[in-house]
Amino acid sequence: MKVVQYVSSYWRDIFLQASGNTVAQVIGVLGIPLLSRLYAPQEFAVQNIFLQLVMFFAGIMTWRYEYFFQMLKGEQQARLLLLGLAKLGFITGALLTVVMCLFSVEIAQALSIEEGAEWLAIAPLSAFFVSIALAFQHNAQRAGAYKVSALSEVCGKSAYVVSGALLSLVTGSGLIFTTLFSALGKIASILPYSKKLIFGGVKASENLTSPFKDHAHGAHALVASHVLVTISSAAPIFYISAVFGTEVLGQFSIVMATIFLPSGLIGAAIGQVFYQRAASHYDEPLLLRSLWSLTVRKLAIFGAPIYVFAGALSPWLYPLVLGGQWHDAGVYAQVLVVAAFCSFISTPLDRVSLVLRYNFYMPLLHVLRLALTGAVLLVSYYNSLSFSEFLMLYTVQVSVVYLLDLVFANFLIARAVKKYSAVV
Repeated sequence: MKVVQYVSSYWRDIFLQASGNTVAQVIGVLGIPLLSRLYAPQEFAVQNIFLQLVMFFAGIMTWRYEYFFQMLKGEQQARLLLLGLAKLGFITGALLTVVMCLFSVEIAQALSIEEGAEWLAIAPLSAFFVSIALAFQHNAQRAGAYKVSALSEVCGKSAYVVSGALLSLVTGSGLIFTTLFSALGKIASILPYSKKLIFGGVKASENLTSPFKDHAHGAHALVASHVLVTISSAAPIFYISAVFGTEVLGQFSIVMATIFLPSGLIGAAIGQVFYQRAASHYDEPLLLRSLWSLTVRKLAIFGAPIYVFAGALSPWLYPLVLGGQWHDAGVYAQVLVVAAFCSFISTPLDRVSLVLRYNFYMPLLHVLRLALTGAVLLVSYYNSLSFSEFLMLYTVQVSVVYLLDLVFANFLIARAVKKYSAVV
């Protein structure tokens, strides 16, 4: 009975979060044809590279502690965590901004950015607000406020599209600013809900432990994983830019931004609610196993027809919707659709090891991911593979890692259930 009730509220909260994600992604989809006509493929390539830099900074500036709001015991700990995040992010962000200002030209050359180097200095600022936005959103989800969380997704995506369109009137580097404005949009929408978190103050208590101390091991694991996955994600981008040129990278970037949209629509909503439920009941592995198995089945059922449809029609849809210059993107999408489907099933459930306190798992998985990515790049380079051949090899590698993550997660849950059964 408990599992039935829990599953019922679980899908209700997923529906709330998915509703916001749906509206946000519709805004994003409607905005892509506009932005693809305002900016050239090369400018999308620069945005992709800049985004990799922002995401890397976001992972190290606040040491990924924003992901632990879901696992806090109360409001006091939440306030302590937010205060610590703000201080840590401000200090590290200021230092990184100085570095980016002093060495922007050299960094731009290393990243193969020919235009817009002067705007690289805003990467730390963008990363800081991305982390703060995630902190507010995770805190809202911790309290079950999924309507607030959903609204923040809508506001963030709206700010992304509007800022990109308006800035195109001023500068050709407008896409670089969209990440910053997206984060600010999310924060603005969620601030009214977060007044108690911000202004509540922290009362002294003998039983109040530091959330930084309680979750230090998990944070270390997340940062290590983040650095590894950032490198493994950025390496193919830099390889494509260096070997095949920014035109190809731009086509590849637009596919990556669109073919994974269902993950942002349904997968992200399920993942956010699943993590909140799992974190709240990490000591009940039987319930976790039921929830995990049910979620995997639902994701597969939902995802299969979506990605079959996308794969069949992408060569026709991309040039029709985005413009004739994006014909190659439709061809690339037919290949990447396999990896996108595997991501759709696996990514929403990728925090099982964190919940079960197997902190060694995520870094090891991403070491494997990085090693396989390096192998793909080496094979491609030394065999002078064409981009189509590289893309097929890269898709296989990405898909294998996602599927292995599912297999390993199932193993960890089974191990937790076995330990629980032995004690009971």
